[in-house]
Amino acid sequence: MMNEVFYWDMDGVLADFHSGFTFRGLALKRDYLANLPAFTENVKTLNELLAKGITCYILTKAANEDAMMGKIDWLRKYVPAMDAEHFICIYKGRKVDNIREDGILIDDDMTNIKQWIKAGHKAIHVEVKGGKVEL
Repeated sequence: MMNEVFYWDMDGVLADFHSGFTFRGLALKRDYLANLPAFTENVKTLNELLAKGITCYILTKAANEDAMMGKIDWLRKYVPAMDAEHFICIYKGRKVDNIREDGILIDDDMTNIKQWIKAGHKAIHVEVKGGKVEL
């Protein structure tokens, strides 16, 4: 499995998007997203994969450009080895429509998982927010 390509969702998999979440407006704010707590085990796994030269992408959705910048700030803090070419942020549409090369999606949203599998790809569902990803 270590020759695989991985697509990591951020909210609910790497970042604790829901802790302290009080109203939807926060999801639009750069400072809120940039300072979300990390799910340390999953961030550690991602950083270890990158250190081994395993291709990993971040595939996430953002409500607007300010939110996207907050996610980039968060990644710079917790996943400094992630380069801009491997950061895919979409505003609308489906994650599966933004795939760059065949790979495994790691996500907590079953809609994304089902679409990914239906398109013929592998996926890992993180059933509990921040649940440890076993590769």
